[in-house]
Amino acid sequence: MLGSLVQWLDRVGPMVFWSCAIAIVVVDAAAAAVVISTKSRDLVNRWTSAVLGVNLFLLGTGVAVPAAMWATKVAVQTIAPSAMITISQDRVLPER
Repeated sequence: MLGSLVQWLDRVGPMVFWSCAIAIVVVDAAAAAVVISTKSRDLVNRWTSAVLGVNLFLLGTGVAVPAAMWATKVAVQTIAPSAMITISQDRVLPER
């Protein structure tokens, strides 16, 4: 069970990072396309804070989630050997 948890953590961390990286590129490209097509200074003033907020959220998520996954994976790999020893010592062997 712990091995499958470590494998899941290995898959999810990079997936979240790359999803957030792609989302940042898409949001910024869409914002740049709208600004270039409309050439509206009011649009820039109105939407800069929202785009910046989305970028900061995606950046924070893209860095924090993989870091938390890595820390959890390290903790599971550190605790796993002692958990296996405890489980094996709890088993009762049949008498002969």
